[in-house]
Order: sequence, then C-alpha cells, then structure tokens
Amino acid sequence: MSLLALAVAGGVWSWMLYERKGDAQVREAEMMQHEAMLKANVQEREALLTKAKQEKQEALDKLQRENDDLRQKLAEALESAKPPPTPGEVAERVRAARDLAFVRVPEFVAVPSEEIMQRLAAQAVAGVTPEMAEARLRAALAMGFADTEFDYRAALVNLAQAKPGGCYDAATGRFYFQSDASLARADSRELFAGALLPVLLEQNFPAPPPEPDNDDALLAAQSLARGDASFSRVRFSLSDQARANFDKGQAPAPPPPLTGPQFLTELWKWSEDAGNLFVQALHQKGGPAAVNAAYARPPRSTAEILHAEQLYAATPPFAPVSVTFADTTVNGAAALFTNVAGEAGAFFLVRKWFGVDESETATVGWAGDRYVVWPGSKAHGDHLLWRSVWTTEKDAEEFFAAARSSLMSRLLIPWQKEYDAVPQQFRVDDPHRILRLRRDGKTVTLLNATDPAFAKAAEEKFAAP
Repeated sequence: MSLLALAVAGGVWSWMLYERKGDAQVREAEMMQHEAMLKANVQEREALLTKAKQEKQEALDKLQRENDDLRQKLAEALESAKPPPTPGEVAERVRAARDLAFVRVPEFVAVPSEEIMQRLAAQAVAGVTPEMAEARLRAALAMGFADTEFDYRAALVNLAQAKPGGCYDAATGRFYFQSDASLARADSRELFAGALLPVLLEQNFPAPPPEPDNDDALLAAQSLARGDASFSRVRFSLSDQARANFDKGQAPAPPPPLTGPQFLTELWKWSEDAGNLFVQALHQKGGPAAVNAAYARPPRSTAEILHAEQLYAATPPFAPVSVTFADTTVNGAAALFTNVAGEAGAFFLVRKWFGVDESETATVGWAGDRYVVWPGSKAHGDHLLWRSVWTTEKDAEEFFAAARSSLMSRLLIPWQKEYDAVPQQFRVDDPHRILRLRRDGKTVTLLNATDPAFAKAAEEKFAAP
C-alpha cells in the first residue's frame, strides 16, 4: 500500500508539473501574441501618423507652390504695368552689374537700326586704307589663313555689325541705340547691355596703344575686354527683372549673318569665348578687383589667354620671345607686311587640317613668332618667311611635324623621298614653289617662296635663327 501510494503521489506530482509547464507555455504564448499585437498596433499607428504627416506636407507644398505661382504672376503683372525702362535706367543696371561708374555718362539717342549699322560700318574701317587692306589680304593668303581672295574691309564691317545693339561716338559722348527695339523686352535690354558694356569698360580702362605689327598682342588685349564684356553681360541678364518678357513691344533687329572669311570669324569668336574663360578664372581667384587689376598688366599674347594659370598668373608672368629681323629687304624687295601669328593664330592654321586635340598638342608651348611677306608674282603668289620659337625642343618638334603635314595638304604636294632627306628639314624645289621648313632646337623656320632666285637669297639671309 505504501508503494502504491507513493506511485500515485509521484504520478500526481508529475502530472501537476506537466500541467504547470503547459500553463506556463500557454501564458508565454499568450504574452508573445499580446506583445506582437501591441507592436503591430504601434506600427500601424506610426504608419498612419507618417502617412498623415506626408499628406499634410504634400498639401503644404502644394499651397506653397500655388502661393509662389501667384506671387510670380503678381510680380509679372506689376512689371507689365510699368512703362518700359528708359535707356538711362538700363544703363544703371549695366553699371551695377559690372560695379563701375561711367567716366562720362553717355547721351542716349534712339535711331533706326539701319543708322546703327551704318555707324558701326564707318567705325570698323576708319583708318583702314585700301593699301592696308590689300597688304593684309595678301598676308592672309601667303600664311594660309585664307584660301581665296576676299574684301578685307567688308569683312571688318561684317564683324562689327554682329553686335548691332548700339554704337558709341566718343567724340560727342552719344550712344546710339535702336529706336525700333522696345526696352520692355529682355532681349532688347540684353542687346543694349552688350553694346554699352564695352563703352563702360573703355572709359574705365582705356586700351593701351597697340604694339606695331603685333596682332597677337592686340588680340590678347581685345580678349580681356571682350571676355569681360561677355562675362558682365551674362551677369546683367541673370539679374535683369522679368527676364522672360520677350513678347512686349518690337524685337531688336537681328545682326546680319557672318559672311567674312572663316579665320577672321573664328578669331573674333575665339576672343570673346576664350576671353570669357580668362576673366572667369580671374574672377574666381580675386573677384572684380582681380579683373580690374588685369587691365594694369594686360596679357601680351594669346598664349596667356589660353593658359591663364600657367602663364599669366606665373611669377614672373610669361614674357613672349621677341622675334625680330634687322633687315627684311631681299634682292632689293622691301617687305609688304610683317606681323605675329601667336598661339591662337598657329592653332587655327593647324586646325584646318587636324582635329582639336592634335592642333592643341602641336601649338601648345608657343613662345614667340614673326612672319614676313614679300610681293611675288600675280600668277604664283607672294613669298613668306615665318619663324617661331617654342618653349621646349619637343614643342618645336611637334609643331614642325604638324606644319609639314599642313603644307603638303594645303599646297597639294605629293610626298617624295628627297623632301625629307635631311633630318628636321622639309625641302621642296619646284619651279614655282620652293619650301624650306627646318627645326633648329627650339626654333622652327618656314620659307615659302614662288621664285627660285628670291628663295635662294632669302635662305642665305635668314638661315641662322
């Protein structure tokens, strides 16, 4: 009986333990389920709150956009209700955009666009005699800038009329602008500003006298001024009120298409585009003060425009090598024309036959040059001597190679072995085409003559670099 009772008691005890364990598991499961439900409820409430918050933010953003649109429409309506700004008011905005003052405030005179064109044409050819135009035309042909004859004076007029927003007469202080272009329009104001900014800059920073027979230095100085005007015109346009109002009043007269020779058009465009980048580089370093200081020491070569950091900002600044010839008389013939091509000029000559990268490689490292043109025959052309100096012998070698290929392409010369018989020389002897291209260290000299006797005399006289 004792054993049986003990067994029964043990069974009861085991059953009670099992029951307790089962109850604990049930309670634990119930608690976990309860916690899961609580967590789900919290997440659901958080999701609802997030959604409600997002919907409220979206509604608020929509209201803000509607408010901004209404404000913009109101501002445009108020602007439209205003009378067109006067020339003096636009001039004040132009002045403020460049943060300069007019030394002499222009007298603004409204005239028909045809009169603007006539005045720009007269200014473009003032002082350019027919003899000067003829000499420049022949030099462009001898150098290879142009392939066919063109009217040099007409080309200058065409470029001057590319910006027909106005014309300034320094003698009278009058600024003539298009009477048929409403200054209520943003495009009219921008054209007006583009013509007035050069006046403001010239009054504050008068251009130094150009170096004689150095177009490269002149182009560099022009690039500074044109780039400054372009950079400031953009700043004016960005700050101009109601910039999008292109439908009010009469639009300005468009400029005529550019019809001049390609090289003049390219150099003109280049002076503004490369000049703009040059001015931007100065402005990023020192603001308007750095740009203003550049006029006290303007760049003296297009190489400095192209390589502002490496050359213009160097200590000391880059100084072009002066290539000179003591006496340019050959066989009793005086030179017809002499000038400097510069890195930009060399680039555009090579660019006619090579891609941009190859042309840059061939002309980077320019240090100085000068070319001379003598009168030749009407049938076969004039004579040319072009001597350039490069920073390193590698630079000179790269230009020599590009110049050699360019000459063969331009003059349609089929290659012959004897042309390259002497290292670092390219020699062609045809009855009416004598070429002598040679590299001496960092110097490359080209003689392109159309008469054997002249070529012989010139080669002897200018053999040594």
